[in-house]
Amino acid sequence: KKDLRKIPRILADAAAVQELPSDNSAPSSSCTDEPSSKKTKREVLTELRLQRRTSEFRGNVNILCQPQNAPALHHLVNLSLYDCQIKSLEGIGTFLSACSPNLQVLDVGHNPLQSLPDEIALLGQSLQQLWCDDCKITGEIPSCVTELSNLETLRLSQNHITSVPKDMRKLKKLKTLCLDRNQIKRLPAELSQLGQLETILIRQNQLECLPEGVPGKSMTNLSVLHVSSNRLTSLPKSLGNCKSLETVYVNGNGIQTIPEGLGHGLQNLKRFNASHNQIHTLPSDFTNRFGYPDETSVTGACEKDTSCVVRLCQNPVVDQTNAVNNESAIAGDEAGTPTPMILA
Repeated sequence: KKDLRKIPRILADAAAVQELPSDNSAPSSSCTDEPSSKKTKREVLTELRLQRRTSEFRGNVNILCQPQNAPALHHLVNLSLYDCQIKSLEGIGTFLSACSPNLQVLDVGHNPLQSLPDEIALLGQSLQQLWCDDCKITGEIPSCVTELSNLETLRLSQNHITSVPKDMRKLKKLKTLCLDRNQIKRLPAELSQLGQLETILIRQNQLECLPEGVPGKSMTNLSVLHVSSNRLTSLPKSLGNCKSLETVYVNGNGIQTIPEGLGHGLQNLKRFNASHNQIHTLPSDFTNRFGYPDETSVTGACEKDTSCVVRLCQNPVVDQTNAVNNESAIAGDEAGTPTPMILA
């Protein structure tokens, strides 16, 4: 439920509560709580959700970054400015780094931001999640992002990002990287240095290749790789060395082969989707574990290993398997002998 108070009133009420006698048993609050006149205990403001307030922000964050608001924001942990038609965040880094030393989550998604100010780097000591989905950020990922040393979640989906800087390697605590629906063609090999990374989402970009090592042996916590709907023609040989992988989606590319080692290397794999590619052949370690695709299945499923769901539909290898089985069936009929099915 949206707080109907205006932003100055919300922050004034929160500041007034700060001045009440301390009660250590009192819970923290959000901006949707009742005004201070109805409070009987001291509650500090830890969550501030100001989404969809276009008329108040007027394209910038000046209404928030006022000296009189600082006391109310001292305990702030989570700040949402989602969908406020904010065009510039100038001032927010300097202001929040001074008055909100414990800020962990900043959501500025669905705003027409073309860039992030350098001062965002001032939040590096505390910020753990940065949400900038569905903005208009253009070019390389802003350098200030790589200075957020405690960042665990970075979401920059549906922007106009074209490249990822090598300095992303500095985000040693990063667990989730979401860059869906951008215009990225290549990834730096330095991403292999992000040993805490658990999830990579780079769907619907223009990726032409993945560098060796991404994913690879050094990415010991990576469990999810989604790079579907790109322009990949191959996968790195190091893929089979990323033993922590559980989910791999590479469907909707132009991949021609699956690298050797995936079958025996990815023992934790639970889902593998390589549908809608140009795969002609399957390596022996892959078929030994998963079997050949079932030509009677619309999903091109390989069902030998029941612990892993494998999808290979809309690949030449499925049609080739079907053709081989048909030829075997015809030969068996002509010879008057039972037909051996190679997929049995």
